[in-house]
Amino acid sequence: MAPNRVMLTRNVRPIDVREDEEIGSLDGDSVDGDELSQVSDDRSDGSDDSAADGGASEEGGDAEVQLGSVSFGALKQAQDSLARKRKRGSDETDEQNGRLEVLRARLRELREKKGVPVKASESKIRVKATDVGDDELDDNSDYDSAPSEEDAPTARSKHAPMAQSSKHQVTRKRQVIDLPNRRLRDPRFDALNAHAQHPGDNTEKAYSFLRDYQTSEIADLKAALKTTADPDAKDKLKTTIGAMENRLRSKAAKEREQEVIRQHRREEKTKVEQGKTPYYLKRAELKERVQVKRFEGMKGKEREKVVEKKRKREDQREKRRMPRARRVDV
Repeated sequence: MAPNRVMLTRNVRPIDVREDEEIGSLDGDSVDGDELSQVSDDRSDGSDDSAADGGASEEGGDAEVQLGSVSFGALKQAQDSLARKRKRGSDETDEQNGRLEVLRARLRELREKKGVPVKASESKIRVKATDVGDDELDDNSDYDSAPSEEDAPTARSKHAPMAQSSKHQVTRKRQVIDLPNRRLRDPRFDALNAHAQHPGDNTEKAYSFLRDYQTSEIADLKAALKTTADPDAKDKLKTTIGAMENRLRSKAAKEREQEVIRQHRREEKTKVEQGKTPYYLKRAELKERVQVKRFEGMKGKEREKVVEKKRKREDQREKRRMPRARRVDV
């Protein structure tokens, strides 16, 4: 369907009588030719403007009529032509992508020649090197050299240590001046002063007065036990006295053991000075020597009591170890 041609017609404005009179008066007054030409130009300009306004209004109405009569096929063709024009701008990016694909294909070939295994993500990419001509690669010297294998990205191992995120907020508090930590310590039990005040292993001797206090306290409790008539109070006093005596006995046993060890070390030290090899006591030998030292400090009756007590304890152990008598039916 051929589009209708729009015919532009010029509207001619009628000349007013007053204007004719003005022109006549100007002629009568012998006005210069320049002034007359200026007036005529003004008239022509006004007529041209009015004609243009009228033509534009008529052209707008005719364009609406023409658009209403255009078919859908013509509109589709116009839309396709606009889309092709827009796609021309993306040709450059397509060329760059093609060059990158060729470089990836080259890198893959180099790895296969050297025997380096190709990753699964790279093997999935199928690129044809023939898509991009050799002339395009030769023109751009930047793309001639393949990237090195060191620059190629590698997969992160699952055994790699966890990395701290850069978005992790760090505390804004800062220690401007490092102050020493205040520690309250007792100089009596300080390791620095213990050896200076009491050289060697004489700490127990330095605090031996505590044992005298405990002994006097036990004597006071025994005196209170004799004067107390309440059975509950007596039981409590007996329990307290027994616990304190057991603590003193265990303390004395430890002191005897330490004394045996010190004596043995002194003897071995003199032997080593004479050129002999040192001998280290075993646990059984140490226990036997401690027992001998214990019996040496006892009287005859005390020693007999300890031996009898030990014999009874051994008899009880033997009875527990013996099998029970089996029941025999007659």
